[in-house]
Amino acid sequence: MTGLHFLWLVPALPLLGAILMALFGRALEPEGSAPARLPGRLCSALVALSFVIAALCCLEIWGLPGHRYELRGSPWFAGGEWGLLLDPLSAELTLLVSGIGALVHIYSLAYMERDRAQYRFFGGLNFFVAAMQILVLANNYLLLFAGWEGVGFASYLLIGFDYQRWSAGVAGMKAFIINRAADAGFLLGIFFLILKSGSAHFGTIEAASRHWSSIEITLAAALLMVGAMGKSAQFPLHIWLPDAMEGPTPVSALIHSATMVCAGVYLVVRSGFLFAYAPEVSLAVSIVGAITALIAATIALVENDIKRVLAYSTVSQIGFMFLALGAGAYTAALFHLFTHAFFKSILFLGSGSIIHALDGEQNLKHMGGLRRRMPGTFVAMILGSLSLAAVPGFAGFFSKDLILGESLGLPNGWLFFAFGLLTSFLTACYAGRMMCLAFFGERRKGTEPHEAPKTMLVPMYILGAGCVAAGWVPSLIHWREWPLMLVSATVSLAGLDIAWRFYIATPESRTGWDHRFGFLIRFLRNRWYIDALYEESILNGVILRSAEGAAMVDSHLVDAGVNGAAMGTAFISRILRWFDRWVVDGLVRFSETTAQVSSSCARALQSGLVQTYALLFIAGLLVALGYYLK
Repeated sequence: MTGLHFLWLVPALPLLGAILMALFGRALEPEGSAPARLPGRLCSALVALSFVIAALCCLEIWGLPGHRYELRGSPWFAGGEWGLLLDPLSAELTLLVSGIGALVHIYSLAYMERDRAQYRFFGGLNFFVAAMQILVLANNYLLLFAGWEGVGFASYLLIGFDYQRWSAGVAGMKAFIINRAADAGFLLGIFFLILKSGSAHFGTIEAASRHWSSIEITLAAALLMVGAMGKSAQFPLHIWLPDAMEGPTPVSALIHSATMVCAGVYLVVRSGFLFAYAPEVSLAVSIVGAITALIAATIALVENDIKRVLAYSTVSQIGFMFLALGAGAYTAALFHLFTHAFFKSILFLGSGSIIHALDGEQNLKHMGGLRRRMPGTFVAMILGSLSLAAVPGFAGFFSKDLILGESLGLPNGWLFFAFGLLTSFLTACYAGRMMCLAFFGERRKGTEPHEAPKTMLVPMYILGAGCVAAGWVPSLIHWREWPLMLVSATVSLAGLDIAWRFYIATPESRTGWDHRFGFLIRFLRNRWYIDALYEESILNGVILRSAEGAAMVDSHLVDAGVNGAAMGTAFISRILRWFDRWVVDGLVRFSETTAQVSSSCARALQSGLVQTYALLFIAGLLVALGYYLK
């Protein structure tokens, strides 16, 4: 058990790297144009060491009763002791975070070699990993929330890493603000749990919740659900995650595979003792997941930016996990989270390899024929895409199939199953489309590509092995569901076949589609106009009230081709603007005026003149005597 006493080093080592980069990182940058190698190597080594310690600790808990170890610290706040908890749930997440985090760091050594702010980038990555480790290893909700907010702050820094680009700054702020709005619900949920149980400790709250009424449990679960929806980018709070691709590609790989998107799923599973007794909230979780999965898959089907295709894919796959969570199938949700971490990280790193080779090109329509020039990247991407498309034999097939089976246990389960099956078909279609446009056919535009260096290829190959192997051992227990697996496999292969026919075998069959289905394609390319609704009604209608700010947003909307949505939400915008100006600001001005008047009256009484005090004393005495002698 002695090795488990060093569990605190798992989050502490990457946190140390972040602190060192913040204090001394700039001094490590060499003079001239030579790239800085020390920041990346130091930060990568610290995360790799964190993974080794996490792995040793996870091996050790299997010999303990209940496979559980808790490292308790000193008391803090009113929520009890802070501490770290390692059990099967946190073990899976901490290995994913540190393992994939280490591979992303190593990959970034070559990807970011020409950047002059490597200390800032690697310090941010270290802080990201540290905050996520605190989140998953916390033994109470307050420490979990500290890691939760740390992850949000790290994402803001990394998404907006290239802050000189306006789009990067806006994307970072978008992620930060939307998550803060959702976190308000999570924080209220934590306050409620502490109020009812007197502690923030998971075990104490679970024991106390057995005596709560159904209304109290439902309220607590609903508040936690709001926080989970924001962090895991579920409808209607999903709009920040696709824009997170504005950060460097390794950041996207980390966010979309092993950090932020995992946090909401982890929170629901960790709070399963509440959701299990709140069936209405659990059903809502499944409904949100099913809707999110389908909407995001349809948008990915028409996206041309390779990173946005993968970003909407992440939103959709997390929707699958929420569908399973609402059904109480926590094992299925965590299984898919595990396999998704492998195939989504390899896909983002593979897309980064392509972007790196094409000098920043991200448009799929400008690629083509890359399999001959980048064979190593092609192999990695094909492994990830086949797993994403749930092709039999790959990890994603087993985990997604298990979720589809569990969805039948929900009320009206056939409807959830149909949503899942349709989304699986669309997933195979957009995965196949992405691969056909990027790697097959002839080069269409741009510079001649070059294969990625080994520093980038080796992490992808390791993840590629996981895309195959990660699904086999856990899946052996459900081979009995072969009829369902046959249906799922047929749907996935059909989606890939359609993509191949449309883009490679008979591309002429696409002729006329834009004309016949133009409205639908525009609708999907404008992301169901959900982003436009947010921007016009909230950003333009409430936040940017100045003429210059409104003009900036209007110009942005026009460039995005969403005039119809802007016009459709103008009425909402005016209502919100009026409410903000006359109700919210009016209340603030009223309280300000009230404070000024009352303070002026009080100031007049505090003149410092003895004769004034004597006069007031006599007047008060006369009033009192008159009251009692009347």
